[in-house]
Amino acid sequence: MVANISSWAQGIIIAIIIGSIIQMILPENKNKKYVKVVIGVYILFCIISPVVGKNLELNEFNLEEYIQLETNNSKQETNLYDSTIRETFKNKVILNIKSQLESKGYESNNIDIEIDEECKIKKIKILDVYENKKDVDGSEENDSKIVVNKVETNIESVDIKDRPTVKMAISDKESLIDYLVSNYQIDKKNIIIE
Repeated sequence: MVANISSWAQGIIIAIIIGSIIQMILPENKNKKYVKVVIGVYILFCIISPVVGKNLELNEFNLEEYIQLETNNSKQETNLYDSTIRETFKNKVILNIKSQLESKGYESNNIDIEIDEECKIKKIKILDVYENKKDVDGSEENDSKIVVNKVETNIESVDIKDRPTVKMAISDKESLIDYLVSNYQIDKKNIIIE
């Protein structure tokens, strides 16, 4: 392959050198422009001779395989792009739900959303909702968090019997569900808050 390209390049260089020498030797007359055209055609023929000189067989190139590879690559890029968009949408919805919970005085680190191919929300699960306790100065307490399903402390785990659990107020739960239904066009039965 490299030898063929090398001989082709040498043929082009030789044709240009011969053409230049002939143009320098020719006297200035009205026939010189016709000779320049013939030399130009000769150089052009030397350039395209590898393609024209051979019988180009399309059977050597498996076009169907090439088309299939390109189609597969295109589908993979599209799927990657689509999954990135779905993941970004899902994360934005989770952040929005967290901000709604915080505005009502609650937190949850266990929010799961199921979406379909068109980024339509099918189901929302909000689990382990706990009250967001604030001090007088507005900062969070560091010693404990009260959880609906479990209790977490920074010191050690405490049995749920030792600490009272605070459930999310029904009015807060209903207003959050109404917010989710109105903003994300999801059926109430597909929203789970525990």
